[in-house]
Amino acid sequence: MSGTLVQAPESRTWKAGRANATAATATLKTKDGNHTQFWRIAAFSEPVQVELMRLTARDAVAVEGALKAELYDRDGEIELSFGVIAEHVLPLRQPGHKRTKEGRAATQGADATWPPKFLQRECRSRHRSCHFPESSSL
Repeated sequence: MSGTLVQAPESRTWKAGRANATAATATLKTKDGNHTQFWRIAAFSEPVQVELMRLTARDAVAVEGALKAELYDRDGEIELSFGVIAEHVLPLRQPGHKRTKEGRAATQGADATWPPKFLQRECRSRHRSCHFPESSSL
C-alpha cells in the first residue's frame, strides 16, 4: 500500500520476555476518493527500521508486508483498525526533499519557461506559427 506519513516515525523498545524488542512505528494515511484510511506500520527488521526512520512527516511511501486487522470498541461502536508488519519500505521520493510550488522543473533544475523549449523548436523547425495558451490557463 502507499500513502503519506502522518508524523515522523518513532523507534520503540519494550520488554519481550527476557529480551528487549525494538521496532520502528509510524502511521500511514491512504486515500481512495473521499475515503481516508489510517494504517499503523511496524518494522522489526533492522534494515526496514533504518529506512523507515529516514522518513519525516508527510513523506510519501509504499509499504509491503503482512496485514494485521483488529476489531476494537470505540464509544460503544465496533471499529476495525488496520496495520502492516513492514517487510519492505520504499520512499516515493528522496526523504527530506520536498517539491516546491514551481513543480518538477524547479526540483530538477530544468527550464520552467512556457511553452517548453522542445515545443518552440518543433514549431520553428516546421516553419509554422504556433499558438500556446498561457501557462496560468493550463
